[in-house]
Amino acid sequence: MTGPILGESRAQFESAVRPALPRLYRFCISLCGARDQADDLFQNALLKAYLNAASFEGRSDLGVWLCGIARNEYVEAYRTEARRRGLLDRLVEACTEVLGVVPRAEVPSPEDVAILGQDTGVLLACLQEIPEEFRTVVVLCDIEDLGYDSVAEVLGIPKGTVKSRHARGRARLRDAYERLVAQRVVAAREEEPT
Repeated sequence: MTGPILGESRAQFESAVRPALPRLYRFCISLCGARDQADDLFQNALLKAYLNAASFEGRSDLGVWLCGIARNEYVEAYRTEARRRGLLDRLVEACTEVLGVVPRAEVPSPEDVAILGQDTGVLLACLQEIPEEFRTVVVLCDIEDLGYDSVAEVLGIPKGTVKSRHARGRARLRDAYERLVAQRVVAAREEEPT
């Protein structure tokens, strides 16, 4: 008879999860946007995984299981924070987001897009602009290269919902990127000496 899949000791657990840690950390960064918050989420997810290691039966990929734990931790932290904020604060925030949307500026040149495309901060900023339900699916499908079945398992939603959110998330990400690039190009041109 064999022992638990993730081992019985801390060292065995660490050895088992080590290959999945880069994926888990990238996923935490994509959820949080800020490294300090991602570090906290990463540590919390690993602690939760360690405490619940006996429940991992190996029916899914270990990385998928860890990302599911991280997502649940993130959602719970978000819900806790939302409960702390008052209704007025949430209303003001929602209105600011709606009013802060600017119309598309002129289309940037390919050179402008290439220069801005090198900045990973641009992508992170764009990811943070799209709602979490879409951002999570885009990150898992496009960055972590998980299939729809695996993403559905991580998120606990039907495969069809994953496909829909993926398509809508990509469209929103593209719009956010085009908007941000256009804003930066306009700002750079305004700073040029005349």
